[in-house]
Amino acid sequence: MNPMMRNVCLALALAVFAAAPASAQDLTGKWIFTMSAPEVGELLVPFEFDQSGTDVTGTLEFPMPEVEGAEMSDGFYEDGIFSFLMHVGAQGQWMAIEMEAEVDGDEMVGEAYLAEMGMSMSFTAKRAEG
Repeated sequence: MNPMMRNVCLALALAVFAAAPASAQDLTGKWIFTMSAPEVGELLVPFEFDQSGTDVTGTLEFPMPEVEGAEMSDGFYEDGIFSFLMHVGAQGQWMAIEMEAEVDGDEMVGEAYLAEMGMSMSFTAKRAEG
């Protein structure tokens, strides 16, 4: 391959790499969310995510004995922003919590919004090792 053609190919490869969307990151795996709730204090909530394209599904374990169930839905990740709904059930009622975070490698920083209570709280998350 002549030097001119090699330089053109290299420039094209670099342009394609630079244009790759931020959503190319895969969120699949275990993550630990750290949330601070006013009446409960700090909660560590383990999640297990599975990503396919921009769609993210997952499971979670909510660490409070009064919580009867917790589920995740509507997971979406694109351009470094991850959003999903966390549904938490207690005393026969379910509440949806809107979650949105900026993803930076193996860390997230975001906000949880509880529309039914008109409040929000910040959270962080880190990918679990192993």
